[in-house]
Amino acid sequence: MIKSLIIVLLVSFIGCSSNNKTTTTDSNTQNNTTKTETTTDTKTTNTTTSNDAFAKIGKVTNSAGSKEIPDFTWTENGKENSISALKGKVLLVNFWATWCGPCIKEMPDLSDIATELKDKDFQMIGLNVFQQPGDDLGAFLKKMPVSYTIVDGNEEVVNAFAKASGNDMQAVPTTFIVDKNGKIVETIVGSRSKADFLKSINKYL
Repeated sequence: MIKSLIIVLLVSFIGCSSNNKTTTTDSNTQNNTTKTETTTDTKTTNTTTSNDAFAKIGKVTNSAGSKEIPDFTWTENGKENSISALKGKVLLVNFWATWCGPCIKEMPDLSDIATELKDKDFQMIGLNVFQQPGDDLGAFLKKMPVSYTIVDGNEEVVNAFAKASGNDMQAVPTTFIVDKNGKIVETIVGSRSKADFLKSINKYL
């Protein structure tokens, strides 16, 4: 568990989102469902994120200024990767949890987007956070494999993104769109459709 029991219970109570709020630079006001469910009865893709299904987060470095994406490292397929090495690409960073129904619902669409944009200057990363006792991320991803990198996050990376973005980060899903200069240009709290995500991404490609 990466946060205290009080924080986890708070996030569970609000049902993945905080009062259905949305903060985006283009004033997107589509509301998020407040269901908190663990079902995985949705469509899946046939790819996996790595040999071990997910990567472990490494070093986290706070951003140098407001709206600058924090840097963090992870090891995937035996290779160390970092956010800083992805500068020059548009990034979609999705914070999610295995128990969050809206998070699970949007994962197939995110996976489709990652596949469709694989030849573009684009990278998608999913950060699993707010774990609860008994969570098994590996088992979850075997049932719902995705085409983008999944990193097992921690409290440090949650706090770093909260500080950089000005978002309290007590709700999932929370998605950040980052431009090619490493700036957080959109913060989306709540689930979105594939079309909505693509609309945001394509503005910066």
